[in-house]
Amino acid sequence: MAPRLIVGLIGLVALAGSLLTVAVAQDAKKDDGKKDAKEIKGKVTKVDIDKMTFSIKPDAGEEMEFKVSDDVKFVGPNRGSSKEGIKDSRFKVGAQVTLVTDATGKTLKEVRLPRRSGGGTKGKDKIEKSPAKDAPAKDNKAPAKDAPSKDN
Repeated sequence: MAPRLIVGLIGLVALAGSLLTVAVAQDAKKDDGKKDAKEIKGKVTKVDIDKMTFSIKPDAGEEMEFKVSDDVKFVGPNRGSSKEGIKDSRFKVGAQVTLVTDATGKTLKEVRLPRRSGGGTKGKDKIEKSPAKDAPAKDNKAPAKDAPSKDN
């Protein structure tokens, strides 16, 4: 009975050790993704669609220029991906954006776009001011209760 107990304990220790190793490796992998990313917030100062480049003036620092490769993701404020990329209507001179780069700050990974400007003209031409059905017409005012009728 004692040999079985010893073999069982050794197996249990080996299993716990392997699970711990896997958990530590996964944590290290998650941390690596965050450590090599750098965020830069600023305003777009120049966009060149033909050359696939743009410049921003960071909140702190000097103007920086970036080249947009096929790997760069353009995402909206709700984390939706933009199919237009650098041609997106939100990505224009004066827009406040956040860039995600590698640790060096030179290789662009992601551009976080601002919200679309609200208050557009969508649907405004369809709205017409019409009087409510129950409201009396302006020309046909109801006679006052105390006023004598014309028939008397």
